[in-house]
Amino acid sequence: MNHQHLALLQQGPPSHKPADTWARLCCEQALLALEQGCYAVGALLVNEAQELLCSARNQVFAEGHYNSAGHAEMQLLDRLEAEYPAQDRSALTLYVSLQPCLMCYGRILLAGITQVRYLARDKPGGFTGKHLPAAWAELATRTSICQADVDDYWIRLAEQAIEQLQDRPGMRKRVVKAWRGEPDT
Repeated sequence: MNHQHLALLQQGPPSHKPADTWARLCCEQALLALEQGCYAVGALLVNEAQELLCSARNQVFAEGHYNSAGHAEMQLLDRLEAEYPAQDRSALTLYVSLQPCLMCYGRILLAGITQVRYLARDKPGGFTGKHLPAAWAELATRTSICQADVDDYWIRLAEQAIEQLQDRPGMRKRVVKAWRGEPDT
């Protein structure tokens, strides 16, 4: 991890709230994604005993080409399904540095995750769960998705990673170029 990003993590306050540790780890994954040229989003799953089960970060551009399913939550749920197929998912909490998008929201519902806590709100891309078709709305009644109760430092760091440390408009242009089949330069 580069020195600037490491310093941001080290400047974080001591953990006073139960989810502060998970917020720090989400931010660490987000900063690692940023260093790989991907969207600054990190996610992790915590079990009922408050133990880390697995973590992931955005990988949309990590392989040198565009991967539309490379969102942090998608990567995380792929790992869960591959490595822990017998895990009771209703006992897991998914922490993510940025409010889930529509695609990830749907995948979270289908994966049976019942608790989702995000750090930063995503005003242009976050999905709130409103106006769902009936079948999806029924699934959503089993899932609690809200902003995490963590120290404000971690929320601000997640916001900073998305809004200031990465070039969000530039990332969007890379996605559009990929849609057109143009090389990522």
